[in-house]
Amino acid sequence: MELTLTDFVLFTLVGSCALVLVFTLISRTFHARAETRSAAKRIVCRLCLHAFEEASGAKTVACPHCGATNERGRCRRLG
Repeated sequence: MELTLTDFVLFTLVGSCALVLVFTLISRTFHARAETRSAAKRIVCRLCLHAFEEASGAKTVACPHCGATNERGRCRRLG
């Protein structure tokens, strides 16, 4: 099989586009995982709305700004 210049350029372009697509998908996957891990550590105080990160696994966390106790995760209580 003889490879012409046109075929070579076409294969090079298609291969380059495929590599860009693969690297984009890998990058987006790693970025989404990092955001999920960061969001799990992020807490917003219900009293003063101070946002902070807490790496401990405790169910309740004290706000470093006002000292109020906050529950980890989404709290569905009203009032």
